[in-house]
Amino acid sequence: MSTQSRTDEQTLLLDYDLIELPTAQHKAGLAGLLLHLRSLERREVADAPQITRLGPFGATLRFDRHSLGVLFEDLYAGALEDVWTRSKYGGRDPLDEKVETIERDGKQENVKSYLYSELRPQCPVLPFWLEGGRESSWFKLWQGMLWSVLRAQPKTRGIYQSGTDRDKLADKLWRGLVKAQSQRGQGKYVIESIAGSLFIGAQDRNAEQVAFTGRIEHNLLLHFWQWATPVFVPRLLDPRKGSWEYQGFLFAVPEVADLEEFVDEMPRYWQGLNPAKVGYRPADALIDLPEEGGLEFLYHLGRHRVGRTELQFSLHAVELYHQHKQGNNVRQLAAERLTPDPGLLGRYEEIRRYRHRHPLFKRLQIGNLVRGRPWYSGALDLFDRYAVELFVHGPQTPRGRFFGTDVRRCFEAVIADLNTQETPMSEDDRYKALQRLIYRVARNYVERRTRDRAGLPSDKDFKQLTPAEVAKYREAKPKVATNAFLALRGRRDQDIAEYFTGTLCAVGFHLKEDDFLLLAEALMREPEKVKTLAMLALSAHSWSAPKADDTDAAASEPDTSSAD
Repeated sequence: MSTQSRTDEQTLLLDYDLIELPTAQHKAGLAGLLLHLRSLERREVADAPQITRLGPFGATLRFDRHSLGVLFEDLYAGALEDVWTRSKYGGRDPLDEKVETIERDGKQENVKSYLYSELRPQCPVLPFWLEGGRESSWFKLWQGMLWSVLRAQPKTRGIYQSGTDRDKLADKLWRGLVKAQSQRGQGKYVIESIAGSLFIGAQDRNAEQVAFTGRIEHNLLLHFWQWATPVFVPRLLDPRKGSWEYQGFLFAVPEVADLEEFVDEMPRYWQGLNPAKVGYRPADALIDLPEEGGLEFLYHLGRHRVGRTELQFSLHAVELYHQHKQGNNVRQLAAERLTPDPGLLGRYEEIRRYRHRHPLFKRLQIGNLVRGRPWYSGALDLFDRYAVELFVHGPQTPRGRFFGTDVRRCFEAVIADLNTQETPMSEDDRYKALQRLIYRVARNYVERRTRDRAGLPSDKDFKQLTPAEVAKYREAKPKVATNAFLALRGRRDQDIAEYFTGTLCAVGFHLKEDDFLLLAEALMREPEKVKTLAMLALSAHSWSAPKADDTDAAASEPDTSSAD
């Protein structure tokens, strides 16, 4: 059934079909409107609009002028809240001031904060579903997003303060919907402009004065898509300071395929969110690239299901929009589309088990996952953009999780998987064998050159080294790994092969015939891949365990052969 409206005295029945809605935001808006109406029903709000039909592909809603007003009074509820901020507002005196001592870059610092009374959105839909209600960190995140992105301009916030403005909006929509019904018999539609506060990326009019418009019954849905759309916070690591830079907000807009099923799932999604915070933001809202937000949404949405394949039937895809306020303008930094796939989600769950990965390595892994590339693809871009201290462990390496630790885990997983193979090697196994070979070459090179540089005997077990010898070893190892890492980073094409064979393999590493042929072919056909894997392996072997008897000590022993 196509989207249509029928008048019965002062009542409208609005029929919506998913297939007729023009965008994912409109489909999410229909789901959000249904979630809002269910919330009103469970909160026992009188005179609310009614859901008269709900099926997999559409719904029918009953409105009158009064019930539409009840809906918008609830949607745009607002109130004044006390807010502490670290900057003074121009032209306003603070209600109070305080000084706090915080730690920044390892130093104690006194910071002054100011108290103001500010208008904040108070719509009870999210608090109704969320653990912690209005005190939930996810509700606070939604409030911050609304004021920072969708309604970044103060003039767009008046509807949260004025009941008169809310009533005017409801009246305007009602008259437009009634008019649309009267013109439907003539094959005409009522078209209204769409504001950027309702539709991501929209402008009432662009620079060429072209209006952004839509059908009135479709525009109604755009007030509600937020209840079906999780919000995340993209962040970037400042490699110099070792601190995070938070970059606006990311919207994960679902393109709904099964309306009935999705509306049943979404409350469980909101109820299951963990309110634990990092600073004042939900820990699970922090992401390192846009695709991670879509994967997190799909993970939480489907984690209570028995079969992951079912998820494909409630969503066609998730559209991702990254918006960030810069100065007085809100800019869109990224727009992506992620399609649910059981295999993709299964592999993401494996990545997600290790929540404390180095952020750059996590970006690398998730980016490769969604693009179907090997785990090491794109590493050269990171090595070119960031300082070597992030990848080769040394005195200047920032404290915290080390990049090479995660690299080592990936290499060891590949090697473990390869060692269990009993059938003849496939093409994929040959790539795994190449990774194993390069990993061992790098380990042998770093260990032998470190001992030479430190003046240590090559045949003395690491655990038998004296404390003075261990100190020399630990001082020499980062320098050896750094020199090799930088030497490879600056080489291209044939220079890679010359350095790899003439330097890395020239310190007592004995190649079997099969491994010699494998390496020779890779150096001729894919030298950049060999370079990538070698630099990653140097990163993995640049770190030494804090104690000589640590389990990592065994990895410090030279491997002089490619034999198993």
